Parts: sequence; C-alpha cells; structure tokens
Amino acid sequence: MTDQEKILWDRLADIHRRVQWMADEEARSAWVNGQAAQGALMPQKMELIDEAEKVLGRIEAMNDA
Repeated sequence: MTDQEKILWDRLADIHRRVQWMADEEARSAWVNGQAAQGALMPQKMELIDEAEKVLGRIEAMNDA
C-alpha cells in the first residue's frame, strides 16, 4: 500500500466515524424530537457521503493503474 492509498483509507475511516456519530445523534435526538431527528445533520452527512464516493473512486483508479 502506498502512502497515498493509506491517506485515502484513513480519510474513509474518518468519514465513517463522523457519519456513524451523526446516525447515533439522530437516534438519540429522536427520543426528544430534537433537531438532528428532523434532518439538521442531513446536508453535512450527504457531503461526507459524496466525499467518500470520490475517495473510493480515487482508490479504485490507483488500483487499476
């Protein structure tokens, strides 16, 4: 694994942790009908998912080369 691939895999792990935290926050918020349960985190979550897809694409491109 190259240094660049490691950086990309580490970024994916960071994105995973952040999205998981958001999902947990949404679940906790549902108990009190809070902001997170009403979709307040959705824009940021979608940005992270888009970034994850781009990172995966870069990893795949590196493996195809």
